[in-house]
Amino acid sequence: MLKWIGISATAMMLFSASAFAQAQNNVPYREKVNLKVGQAMVVHGLRGDCGQLPPKSKLKPMKFKTGHVQYGKPGVRMSNRCKGPTPVYEAIFVAERPGQEKIELFGDPISITVK
Repeated sequence: MLKWIGISATAMMLFSASAFAQAQNNVPYREKVNLKVGQAMVVHGLRGDCGQLPPKSKLKPMKFKTGHVQYGKPGVRMSNRCKGPTPVYEAIFVAERPGQEKIELFGDPISITVK
């Protein structure tokens, strides 16, 4: 039993270190975004299964009327579905054309204004 506790404690320490490293990059969800053409901002995070980053094959750019979304570095965000923090890749909106639009990103609405 004592051996199992040692292994379990080691596993918890490794998990905690990994979670702590990702927690250093808390990825926000922004409902309203105001940018100028050429600017970019992290607006959301793409998650995989709860507790896991999504596979890289899911990191496909998305095009919209005023710009596009590309993916950045790993981090964590709060997830209602996962009932707490979960690993994600940053979703970065890059402003390309002036205008306003409402988009849906990973099931959440975002209002975008580009000047």
